[in-house]
Amino acid sequence: MYKWFVTVLAALSVLFLVAGMVALILPEDYEGQEVYRIDRMHAVRILDVLGGLLLMIGCIVAWSAGLVWQRQMRDS
Repeated sequence: MYKWFVTVLAALSVLFLVAGMVALILPEDYEGQEVYRIDRMHAVRILDVLGGLLLMIGCIVAWSAGLVWQRQMRDS
């Protein structure tokens, strides 16, 4: 009954996780303005924050897909 929903959630979580990792791996030239400067050599930039948010969203979506799948297996 919910198999398509679990598949969509799992695929969506993979897309969020990959997008977050790509945002974190970009070179400094593409990362945008500094949000927080740690020291002279290290800073947190806009795409670092966006990448972290995308990774958190991907984890939450993957976790919810697992919950939906467990509920489906328990009900059958």
